[in-house]
Amino acid sequence: MSLLVSGPEQVTVYPTADVDDGYGGTKPGPGAPVTIRARVLPTTTGQSGEAGYLTGTEYRVYARSLPAGPWSRVEWAGQVWTVVGEPQRFGGSRRLAHDVATIRKRG
Repeated sequence: MSLLVSGPEQVTVYPTADVDDGYGGTKPGPGAPVTIRARVLPTTTGQSGEAGYLTGTEYRVYARSLPAGPWSRVEWAGQVWTVVGEPQRFGGSRRLAHDVATIRKRG
C-alpha cells in the first residue's frame, strides 16, 4: 500500500464552489466536505518574524488526490486552516502521482 493512500492523518477539505453573491453574480464559497487520508508535515521557513510578532504556522498536506484550491478551507487536528495558493499537482506514473498543498492556520 502506498504511503500516500494510507496517510496517518484524517483531513476534511471544503473545496471551493461558486455560490450566489446576491447581486446576480457568483463568488467563491465552501462546497461539500470531502474527507481524505493524508500526510501532514511542517514546512520550513527561511523568514524570521518581526521582533515581537509571531510567525504564521504552516504545514504541507500530501495526498493522492487533494480537491482543494486557493480559497478552500481545511479542517485538521481540531483546527481550521486555509490553503495558501494553488496546490501543486505532480504527475508521472500512477504510483507516483500526488498533490501537495500548503495550509496556514486561520485566525
